[in-house]
Amino acid sequence: MIPLLRTMTRKSRLGFGKYKDLTIQHIIDMRLNSVLISSYFKLTSINYIEDILQEIGISEEYRIEKPSSDREMYYKFLKDKDKIRIRTRGGSNIMKKENPRYSRSKLQGLNQGHK
Repeated sequence: MIPLLRTMTRKSRLGFGKYKDLTIQHIIDMRLNSVLISSYFKLTSINYIEDILQEIGISEEYRIEKPSSDREMYYKFLKDKDKIRIRTRGGSNIMKKENPRYSRSKLQGLNQGHK
């Protein structure tokens, strides 16, 4: 059996999961890049055009050869990009996202659309 490779463009529909009816551009506009990133690393048949890969932050060093999946690279990407640390407690790995502490004025700016 030959695995089929879907190269997704901005107009492509995801076709699975919670956001199956949305296009890739809608998912990017909703700032749900994590959905696209996890599908790139975890699913063998999903790939994106170069433009989308750059926009969601997957640089050349994190690219994987398709059709294949690479969870190790996914965890490395998360650790490097999103400041996620992996703790070991009782033999099991637990991933925890490190949240930065923001001041009240910074949070107000973020709520009003300032970066």
